Amino acid sequence: GAYAGAMVDLHARGGLDLVVMHRSPSRGTFGAKTLLSSFNTGSTYLKATALNGVCWEWCEEGQRFPSTKPLGGICHGAIWKYKMQDLGGEWRTLAAPQLAMSSHMALSLPHVVMGLGATSYFIELVTVGVPLAAGAALPHTTDVPGAIPNSELVASPVSSDSREWTVHAFVHPSEGILYVAGVLGATLCVLAASILMLQRREKYQDAMEKQLTAHAFI
Repeated sequence: GAYAGAMVDLHARGGLDLVVMHRSPSRGTFGAKTLLSSFNTGSTYLKATALNGVCWEWCEEGQRFPSTKPLGGICHGAIWKYKMQDLGGEWRTLAAPQLAMSSHMALSLPHVVMGLGATSYFIELVTVGVPLAAGAALPHTTDVPGAIPNSELVASPVSSDSREWTVHAFVHPSEGILYVAGVLGATLCVLAASILMLQRREKYQDAMEKQLTAHAFI
């Protein structure tokens, strides 16, 4: 029977799917089953990951290993908070912890998925903070202004005694991109047609003025 479950975003759509771990008593085998979420309300989301700043880039000398650029390890106890204005003009603030608990065989997400609701605006301000060792004097937080909905942020402090951070933003494709691309293409076509029409009108007016000037001299 089933003995554990976890919420996982399998297809990077911002919706959480369910992964169920189960055991067969007769066979003595273990397995996993996934239940994909088909609930779609058109809402947007923000996925965020805070790293601990350990080995956040390649070494200056020697072979670049691993082949993909390292970004550090997952940070326990990090806090993400965003502040944004919804479609009704009201300000909303939401905070969410990353890996708030750790236990034996815990199936917690290594990132934070925060719902934004139905919005078409940018996220005015995203703040991330990571815990520091005892006696640390620096507030280990940073702000990310103007984040894009349906995107993923990966933030990492350079070191434990520095105020510098590195932030990577990844935009996830969604169904709305086709509509945005269509509206953008239509807008560009209208602008191009307006420019061509005004240009032809200006040339026609210049030609008429030249003809009137020529008749005036004759």
